[in-house]
Amino acid sequence: MTENQKKSDRQYAAYMARKFFSGEISKREILDSFPAYENDHRLRLLFNKIMHKPRKGWLFGVSKGVYERFITETYELIDELETGKLSLSIRKTLLKELRTQSSNCTVPIEHMWFTIQEVAKSTSNTKEEIMRYLNLLVDKGIIKKTSEEPLLYEFSDKVKELKNDFEIEKILKNVA
Repeated sequence: MTENQKKSDRQYAAYMARKFFSGEISKREILDSFPAYENDHRLRLLFNKIMHKPRKGWLFGVSKGVYERFITETYELIDELETGKLSLSIRKTLLKELRTQSSNCTVPIEHMWFTIQEVAKSTSNTKEEIMRYLNLLVDKGIIKKTSEEPLLYEFSDKVKELKNDFEIEKILKNVA
């Protein structure tokens, strides 16, 4: 599957999901026209959200808070699929894991592949998508490669000075 076809399928699936969750089309209509999702992790995640949409209600459904959280997460996924932008929460998770791996920016980051795998597991993404996030951090100068053999990364000086989550989130919003 080419990159353009993948992007087109994601945008179409997001468009159809938006119509489904707003009540414009039925579940059968979206399932009949949903693109192939077997090879795309994000499309499979959206398909599972469509298939397992919880019912809101007191007696046989989920609570209002759980339903609202489900809808919020679903629309964030839809927005991500439509625009192709990288998620802020995944960037934060990756950066926190990298800061932990580097003992709060004091030592170089070793075993980058292990960190990528852990973030991929915790965020339900593929390793390739996490690599996109890592490459973005390297391109923007937040992380720099210091050695090829052994492969080592470390944080730039502007990130080492940051101490609280608000400052980190502010820099991450400017990255995208």
